[in-house]
Amino acid sequence: MPKEARAELFGDWETLLGGIDDWLADIPSLRPLRDQMAAMIRDTKALAAEQISLKARGQAVTQQLQIMEGRGKDLAVQVRAAVRSHYGHRNEGLVRFNIRPIRRRSRGVVAGELSMTPIPSSDFPSES
Repeated sequence: MPKEARAELFGDWETLLGGIDDWLADIPSLRPLRDQMAAMIRDTKALAAEQISLKARGQAVTQQLQIMEGRGKDLAVQVRAAVRSHYGHRNEGLVRFNIRPIRRRSRGVVAGELSMTPIPSSDFPSES
């Protein structure tokens, strides 16, 4: 089914409705269909107008949401800075606020401290 522009569709329906109105005197049995068609046109136009309104409202809400997210990120930075300032950079309680505390580096093994004693061959399983 090819896509048809909504304006063309409404134009087609209104032309059909006008034709029914012209021949209603000759074919009175078309009255219920004519009334249904008029109601369909009215309701469909109302829905189309509502869709346009909601689309515009959705864009406005999206813009407001982006603004609020930016403010929220800025506020989160300020809160974390205040917490870090209060507790200090090394306090482990910062983890509750999703802040990594500054920790001391673990001391690496100094090359002179390595034990270079050989492992006796009796400690290895034999390959028999």
